[in-house]
Amino acid sequence: MKRFIPIFLVCFLILPALIGCQSKSSIVKLPRPVGTVAVAGFTNPVFNWELLAGYLPQEGNPIDKKVLEQLDTKLVEILGKHGVTGYARPAITRQCQEIEVFENMGTRREAAFTYWVKVGECMTSDYILVPQILFWQDLRGMKQADLNIQPASVVIDLFLIDVNNKRIVRRFHFDETQQPLMENMLQAGKFFERGGKWVTGLELADEALQNGLMELGL
Repeated sequence: MKRFIPIFLVCFLILPALIGCQSKSSIVKLPRPVGTVAVAGFTNPVFNWELLAGYLPQEGNPIDKKVLEQLDTKLVEILGKHGVTGYARPAITRQCQEIEVFENMGTRREAAFTYWVKVGECMTSDYILVPQILFWQDLRGMKQADLNIQPASVVIDLFLIDVNNKRIVRRFHFDETQQPLMENMLQAGKFFERGGKWVTGLELADEALQNGLMELGL
């Protein structure tokens, strides 16, 4: 029993410092883009060639459409909280998403980028925000005293594309799997910011969108 006391004391002494370090925001809020903005609905790339950048954790693993609808709702909600107005909402932009198609030109990544530029042109907007959910794993096992916990895990990409100049001007990448406090003391601040409890996938997505939209200036 005695040998556990020093460990407890060390944790007790360093925990406030760790929390203090983690509570300092590293989010940089960029200025709002000047011009009209169209916000696309969340898409779920199933293959790497559908991505604008990066790679999927696992190809061929589609996400439930209900999750995409929840993410669209959350996206609009947070834009409202950030005071963003006068943009084309996902429900409107989705009409152009359905009209435009991927074309086989150059590399497949070029085809994905060209597709989104065309959606922006269809919307006659200066910028288009493209949100993509690459991986989704919701929290399981916490309704009862279950040790076999599956923590929430989310990978989200946000892209802001300059439609007129045909380039990606800003990108935010979020890749988070919640871990128990004792497995990662360096993330103690983040653990307590989440209420010291296990969170759902939608709560992780909320965190991603709150931070990501700020970094994109939205």
